[in-house]
Amino acid sequence: MKFTNLISLLIFSLLVSCQQQETSKEKISKEIVLCFDHYNPKHYKTPAGAFHIEIPKVSYIDSMNILIKHVPQEGFDTISINCPEAFREVAFSYRNFEYIYYPLMQGDTITISMDSLDYPLLYSKHHKKRDRIYNMNHQLRKGHTHLGLEAKTCLGDTWVIIAQNIDYIRKHKMNRFLKDYCPLDSLHAMFENYKIAYIDTVNLFKQQQLISDEIYDRYNYLLRLKGYEAQRMLNKDSTYYRKMEQEISDKYACYPSYHEFLDYYLWFFNYHIKRTIESQGSHYDWRQTFAELSTKAFQPKSMQILLQRCINEIGENFSAEDLNIYLNKYVKITGDSILYSKIVEQYNLSADASQLLLKDIQGNRVNFQELLEKHKGKVIYIDFWASWCVPCRKEMEPASELRKQYEGKDVVFVYLAYNDTENSWEKAVREEKLSTIETSYFILNSKNSKMLENIDLRLIPRYIIIDKNGKLVEMNAPRPSDKRIKTTLNKYL
Repeated sequence: MKFTNLISLLIFSLLVSCQQQETSKEKISKEIVLCFDHYNPKHYKTPAGAFHIEIPKVSYIDSMNILIKHVPQEGFDTISINCPEAFREVAFSYRNFEYIYYPLMQGDTITISMDSLDYPLLYSKHHKKRDRIYNMNHQLRKGHTHLGLEAKTCLGDTWVIIAQNIDYIRKHKMNRFLKDYCPLDSLHAMFENYKIAYIDTVNLFKQQQLISDEIYDRYNYLLRLKGYEAQRMLNKDSTYYRKMEQEISDKYACYPSYHEFLDYYLWFFNYHIKRTIESQGSHYDWRQTFAELSTKAFQPKSMQILLQRCINEIGENFSAEDLNIYLNKYVKITGDSILYSKIVEQYNLSADASQLLLKDIQGNRVNFQELLEKHKGKVIYIDFWASWCVPCRKEMEPASELRKQYEGKDVVFVYLAYNDTENSWEKAVREEKLSTIETSYFILNSKNSKMLENIDLRLIPRYIIIDKNGKLVEMNAPRPSDKRIKTTLNKYL
C-alpha cells in the first residue's frame, strides 16, 4: 500500500513538473528577447552638415499600450518585450535620421548589431531563416539610397529645397549645399525602384509562406508610410490630410509606426493652421490644431495620441495659462491623468508663480529675489538662453571674453536657461564651460513665472541689466558681441 502511494506521489509530482515546464515555455514563447551587441549608432551628419535632433534608438509599444523609448547601453544590453500576439513591431533608428520598422516574431531571441555604416543588423538565435526577413530593408536599400539614406527620407526633407533652388545655390556659390544635392527626378527614380524591389520581395516572402497574412499586410502598410514621408515637402495640398484619415484606426495603435503615421498626418493637417510667434520663434498655432482635432470622430487611442502631441507642442511654445487650459481640455476628452501629472511636473506648474525658481548644476535651489539680494551693490547682467537656441550659443564665446574684461569689477554675469530641458541644459552648460560659474541656473518654472511675464520674455537670446540698487534699468541690453555692451555696463558702474 505504501509502495502504491509512493508511485502515485511520483506520478503526481511528474505531472505537476511537466505542467510547470509547459507553463514556463508558454511564458517564454510570449516574449521577444533583444540582445544588443555594441549597438550604439553615431549621430549622422550629411556632407553639408545637416543633422536631425536626437530620436529614440529603439521604440516599441508595451503591454499597457505605452510607447517605450529605449537607449541600449554601450557594449551589451538585453531587454525583454511582452508579445502576446504572433509578432511585435519594433523600431530602430538609423543615425537619428530614419526609422526602420521590424515585425519581430513571438518567442524569438534576436541579436542586434550594426554594419559598417551603423545600419541595424538582426539575427535570430532560434530560427535562422528569419534573418532573411528581418534584414530585408538592409538588402533593399543597396543601390537605392542617396548619401546612405533612403530616397523617401531625402524627398521628405531639405534635399527637396536644395534641388528646387539649385540654380540660385550655384549662382551665389553656396558650395556647402552642393555636397547634399541630388536632382528631384533622381530621388523619385530611386524611390520608385525601391518600391518595386520592396513589393517584389514581400510578395515572394508571401508566396514562399515565410510570412503570415498579418505580417504581409504590415509590410504593405509600412510602404504606404514611406510614401507619406516622401510627399511631405512636395505636397502642398491643404486638404491632403483628409485622404489620410481613412487610415486612422485604433487597431494600429499597438505599432510604433502608427505614431509616425500620425505625425505625418499632423504635418499635412497643419498646412491650414495659422502660424504664431512665441518663445522659440514662428510656430503653428497648436491651440487651433487641438481645437479642430478634438471635434473629429477619431477612436479614443488615436485621439489621445494626436492630442498628446498638441499638448507637448503647446507646452514648449505657449504660455502656462494656455497650457493649463488645454491640459484640462485634454483630460476631459481623454480621461488621461498621467500626462497631466507629467506636464505639471515637467513645467513646475504648481510652483509659486510670484517667484522665479532657479537651480544650479549641483542641484542647489534659489529664487530670483534671493539672487538679487545676494548681489545687491553690483551691476547684474542677465543672459536668458537655452541649449536649443543657436543664436544664444553663438554668444557664449563673446560672453566668456566679456567676463574676463570685467573680472574683479562690480559686475555679476548671470545665465538663466529658459524653456529648456534639464538634460539638454546640463550638457550645454558643460560644453559652454558654464558649469564652474556660480551664477549659471536652470529656470524651474519658465511657464508660470510672473517675473518673466512682466519683462515680456518671448524670444531669446535676451539680455537685461539690473543696477546696484536692484532696479531693472535695461529691458533689452546689448548682447555680449555688441560693441555697445561695455559702454552700457560702464554707465551703471
